[in-house]
Amino acid sequence: MLVEKQVIVSWYRPCEKLPPEEWDEVLCTISGRGKNVIYDHVIVLMVYDKSIGWFCPIENGLEDFVVHAWCDLEPYKGE
Repeated sequence: MLVEKQVIVSWYRPCEKLPPEEWDEVLCTISGRGKNVIYDHVIVLMVYDKSIGWFCPIENGLEDFVVHAWCDLEPYKGE
C-alpha cells in the first residue's frame, strides 16, 4: 500500500505579511552580500524582530540584503 503525503507551504513577500514574532526562524529567499559571498535568490534561515528587522543567525556578515519572500514551512515533528 502506497501512502502519499502532501505538504503545502505558502510564500509571503515581507511587504504583504511578516512572520509571527513567536517563530524563531523562517526560511527566506534572499539576495545580498556576506563575507566573501554574494547571494542571489538563495534560501536561508532568517529571523524577524519587530524592533530590529530581519537578520541571519548563521551569517553574521550579511549586509545590503533583500528578503524577497519567507515561507511558513513547519518542521517535521514525527509520527
